[in-house]
Amino acid sequence: MLLYYISSTVIIRKPNPSSGVPIYLQLMQQVRHAIETGAMRPGEQMPSIRPLAEELVINPNTVAKAYRELEHEGLIELRQGAGAFVSNAAPTQEDAERLKAAQVLVAQGIARLRARGLADEEIRRLVEAELAVTERGNRDE
Repeated sequence: MLLYYISSTVIIRKPNPSSGVPIYLQLMQQVRHAIETGAMRPGEQMPSIRPLAEELVINPNTVAKAYRELEHEGLIELRQGAGAFVSNAAPTQEDAERLKAAQVLVAQGIARLRARGLADEEIRRLVEAELAVTERGNRDE
């Protein structure tokens, strides 16, 4: 799997086109997670669109769309001629602590599934499928 380092601590992994989740949404989720956990801090510069697209082997328009959506959410700022930066309206420490607690639960679940003999790719597909079912169920309510 191809990895791209945004900074010394943040990694964006190559999107999975067969997951059923649009690639721009996968990128948004990864950047959102990095910001929420504090791995990316306010003011930190994001990679430029074209080099990131080349590294991940995706269309630059896909990266641009993800960046525009993240800007619309207020997570990043696009500055003409300067690039994209993490917004100063980053999530609170409480958000980061909540995510860290949830990450423990996820790690425990993964360990239990591995103990039952499931491979990482199988676990990934199960989680993505369950999220898709849950998302559809929430829309129907």
